[in-house]
Amino acid sequence: MIGAETSYDVLLSAGRWDSFHAGFGVGGSLSDTTGFRFDVSTYGSEGFVERTDPESTNITGSFAWRLADDMELKLSADYLKDDVGRYFGTPLVPLEAARRPMTHIISTTTGETIDEDMRFSNYNVEDGFAESNQLFLRADYSWELSNNVTIQNTLYKFDAEREWVNAEGYAYCTTVVDVCTEVGEIQRYYGYFFVFHDQDQWGNRFTVNVDGDLGGMQNRFLIGAEVLDIDFVRSRGFRRSIPPVAGDSVDPYNPVAGAYGKLELRGVSPTDILDWAIFAENTLQVTDQFSLVAAARYEELDLDRANLNASGVDEGNGFVRTYDWWSWRLGFVYDFSDSIALYGQYSAAVDPIGSNIFLVSSNNNFDLTSAEQWEIGLKASLGEGTEMTLAWFDITRDDIIQRFAVDNVANIGGQDARGFEFALTGNINDSWRVGVNAGYSDAEFQRSANNVTHAGNTPPNVPEWTGNAWTSVSNVGGLPLELGGGWRYVDERFGNNNNSVSFKSYHLLDVYAAWVGDNYRITARVDNLADEDYVSWADVFYLGQTDPSFIYANQVMMGAPRNYSVTMQWQF
Repeated sequence: MIGAETSYDVLLSAGRWDSFHAGFGVGGSLSDTTGFRFDVSTYGSEGFVERTDPESTNITGSFAWRLADDMELKLSADYLKDDVGRYFGTPLVPLEAARRPMTHIISTTTGETIDEDMRFSNYNVEDGFAESNQLFLRADYSWELSNNVTIQNTLYKFDAEREWVNAEGYAYCTTVVDVCTEVGEIQRYYGYFFVFHDQDQWGNRFTVNVDGDLGGMQNRFLIGAEVLDIDFVRSRGFRRSIPPVAGDSVDPYNPVAGAYGKLELRGVSPTDILDWAIFAENTLQVTDQFSLVAAARYEELDLDRANLNASGVDEGNGFVRTYDWWSWRLGFVYDFSDSIALYGQYSAAVDPIGSNIFLVSSNNNFDLTSAEQWEIGLKASLGEGTEMTLAWFDITRDDIIQRFAVDNVANIGGQDARGFEFALTGNINDSWRVGVNAGYSDAEFQRSANNVTHAGNTPPNVPEWTGNAWTSVSNVGGLPLELGGGWRYVDERFGNNNNSVSFKSYHLLDVYAAWVGDNYRITARVDNLADEDYVSWADVFYLGQTDPSFIYANQVMMGAPRNYSVTMQWQF
């Protein structure tokens, strides 16, 4: 930003399902020592499933100030308001009940499928929403104390308010039992759910970077500390005391949206987290070709969780718990030449805190999820803009926490994954560029003291093979015309932990044409050109939850059909 001329960016895009995207940005210098950047964008769509209606608005700004020749301060802010949409899945139905069964995209051991006639129906209520307001403030300070010593500090503040009020769970009634009053209806009584988040978080990270010599060898050393404090209040509620009404069940082929109705508060869970850490990293250039990399981190986390009922009375099943652990990694880089390098690394760490930690109660004696990873790879620059990467990895995770009930979690044991990744990009000539990449993963649950049920199974939503290929050609016919496209492949995956539901592999073809001027670009794009049907993902808790005493959900997320858009970009 500092020292740059003021420039402007404009983006306008329109596409299928009344989708639109608009953005504006400006950045440059205010003086010899100050610079700025400001961007605003907005997006909206009706969604490929009826009544989905996602939308978002994002505003970011930053200001940089060179306080002295060796000192700089950058202040930035990021505001996001969004509604991720109201589509939570398409329910499975028995094969014999489906009008047009989509057996080419899904198979189950229980004889269920997706009905193509339900493909674009939304079973959520009319007034459902999943909204958030988020503000991220950050200050970055850098000071070069000398030619080889630099200190850096990042202070940040994050605030978020999230509100979800939806009928999220849908199950096809195969028999008259509990809330199912008629065979063939979609029942959503137990699927009414709301949750509110009030998150207040601040943190600070401080580092000292030292470049120097160690025993005559070039050495780069970093030491630092960070702290973060999270004040998180989670309020949630389900449909329980309010008795079922006719509107809770809908026709699979003509669902009447209806309304959510009265919010029924289950409870409030205030959670305080204080996390601090110290860490160090070092890179030693042993020879001109060989370097060693090492890092270590000690971290402590204090978790204070209370559970209050709807009247605000403490239920007595909260807890106070302290976690502490060491993370470390050791690696190397060997340069065969200026263009070919071999690298390897081993690391042992703990996964970052996920949302499931806020569902843990006093009777859940769980540790944080630990992970170990081996990786070795080769990177090469083969000239003429051609680059290649080949890597092998092996990852082991233990004490994985997963939600198995509406308001609780369980430890499902360990998980291993090993495989490789390959990528190659290059120029055929001055105007023709191509790229390919592929990944292979062999993942499975491991037997542990906590869980043996899923041992040997493949974790859900994990394909064995993935692949991409793309190409672009510029100056087609001597015109400022660029043509390109890409092919994506995702292998068969399982949708649940016991591997009784599988999603078929799919291929997606995307193409585009762009007219490129001196300061503008107009792009016409078609995604999923062949209009292929596919299941994109499934939440294990929303799949197969059809116990007669709790008919909650049995649904999957469908992928988007053919989509087209036109985008115009200007820079001046």
